[in-house]
Amino acid sequence: MVEVSIKRVEGLADWWVNPRAASDYFPNWIKELRKAALTSNTLNMSDCLPAIECMLQGIIVEFPCDMTFEYVGIAGKFGKMIKCDHIGYPIIGGHEAKQYKNSEFENYHVIKIGLPWVFTVPKGYSCLFTQPFNRNGQGNAFCLSGVVRSDTYYNMVNIPLAICLEHEEDSISFKKGDPLVQIIPFLRETKLRLKYETADRDILTEVIEQIKADKHFYKDQVKTKL
Repeated sequence: MVEVSIKRVEGLADWWVNPRAASDYFPNWIKELRKAALTSNTLNMSDCLPAIECMLQGIIVEFPCDMTFEYVGIAGKFGKMIKCDHIGYPIIGGHEAKQYKNSEFENYHVIKIGLPWVFTVPKGYSCLFTQPFNRNGQGNAFCLSGVVRSDTYYNMVNIPLAICLEHEEDSISFKKGDPLVQIIPFLRETKLRLKYETADRDILTEVIEQIKADKHFYKDQVKTKL
């Protein structure tokens, strides 16, 4: 077990709900899919353990309040300009367009959302801050990923939220409680060695045959090894 210490900065957005374990933030649509799978005896995403497990990792930080972002226009070095109906913290600024020129999201406007907590982890661990896995799937808005060495960096973290609005009066809204960012602590490995080998066809064939015979083979195998 990895202990993540979440230290609130007093007087800064005290109204923001504390982050929760991702396992406590399981989306209702997955629960409904599970019910459907059980009643119809057919497979759906709720049976895909890899998809489920990534959603259960780490911590979820929610949007602290309702927020609507609206396209304003083009403004010099900042490129696309948007406005938000929520004034002040946690929105603490934005990035100039040239700072991410030629990136895959260069047509987005990137704003910074400040988190009012300091996250600390054991020595040798870092935290991955990323778009919540398989959640909040709005194609015109996502948070950029970053890794913070939270075992040594004692400070608040800003989340860069990329929003793509193309035309005047285009807007996007988030509700209080929508997932903003997923935070996953991991043991930091600074070196990686790639080892290329030939797969064992006998083992591979055996596994494929077992999957054909039992559609829950992977799930049962994981449960056995836990």
